[in-house]
Amino acid sequence: MINLTDRRVSAPQFFSLLFLSVLSTVFMYISSPEVPIARTETLLRPIVFVVISLVVGLPAYFIYKNNVKNAEKGLIIKETKFLKITTSLFGAVYFVGALKTILRFDLFASSELFPGSDMSIFLIAIVIVCGVLSTVGLNALCRGSVIFCFIVVSATVFVMVSLVDEFDILNFTPLFSGGVGQFVTDSFLFAIQATELGAITLFLPQIKGAFKKHYITFVVLSGVAFVCIFAFVIGALGSFADTQLFPTYTAVTLANFGLLERIDALETAIWILCVVVKISFYILITVKCLKKVLVKASEKILSIAICIALAVIPAFVSDNIESFGFVSNNILTFVLYAVSVIILPCILLVYYRKVKPYEKISEDI
Repeated sequence: MINLTDRRVSAPQFFSLLFLSVLSTVFMYISSPEVPIARTETLLRPIVFVVISLVVGLPAYFIYKNNVKNAEKGLIIKETKFLKITTSLFGAVYFVGALKTILRFDLFASSELFPGSDMSIFLIAIVIVCGVLSTVGLNALCRGSVIFCFIVVSATVFVMVSLVDEFDILNFTPLFSGGVGQFVTDSFLFAIQATELGAITLFLPQIKGAFKKHYITFVVLSGVAFVCIFAFVIGALGSFADTQLFPTYTAVTLANFGLLERIDALETAIWILCVVVKISFYILITVKCLKKVLVKASEKILSIAICIALAVIPAFVSDNIESFGFVSNNILTFVLYAVSVIILPCILLVYYRKVKPYEKISEDI
């Protein structure tokens, strides 16, 4: 893609950021009759996620290899009108993605943390924080994510250890009790939640290091984390998980460790951290993409405009039923995933190989 930023970031740091982003979706996983969670085959969904993610990552990998080959020849990507249009489409996808994440968090906070409360002020505060963080740049956000990643993983493991006493193997159902067809559908709907995978194609020029190795590591570790989280949710709640809007949070409320009986408060703080990182990342992507189209616009002005939109729009979707319908809409989720992770990367791969939009690096650089 077009260079969205001048500074490069190491692959481990970049994928730490993506790891936090995908974890936030599982932490605030919404249970619904269409996609139940209290079945043993739920533990196999992450395997499907890993397979699908590795397959859809191929266009990005080939684009990366193509760019490396041209860089060795002293060529860089030229900013064409087509690439600017493509970049703007990415920006639109991640703006909607940020909006969905905010509404999901609004639904979580107003139904679980502070039932029945108006979360408008809290949401505005979250958006402001995310807007400020998005201005620090990709490099700083990725570096911070390495530290955040350690904190999140440590806290999550601690909560899992605290849930051991609540874990009951009898809560697991016979494999494929809901049918193989249902399992395939549920696994697909779970896999397409990871819209952030499309950001890899956007930031390929900025990622330094062994791309293939770190991408595979990120996908596999994400799958392992999902399996562990789902295992403890099912083991602790059983069929009761399907009656909860946010089953992961319900499972965490059962955790206690010695004199510590409100461990859920710790984990909730960790979840908010993940959500803030994800929204900040999405705002950063939207701003960078719009900047390539609106060249004369200031990034700060664009960031403010996007944050205002993200703060105002949820006010018109204040009813929890409306929020639930938006954040759990499978068609919208599929469209966002298909456009950013599959369609645009494939189009770009063909464009780079056929059109070859490259130019010689200036001798003055």
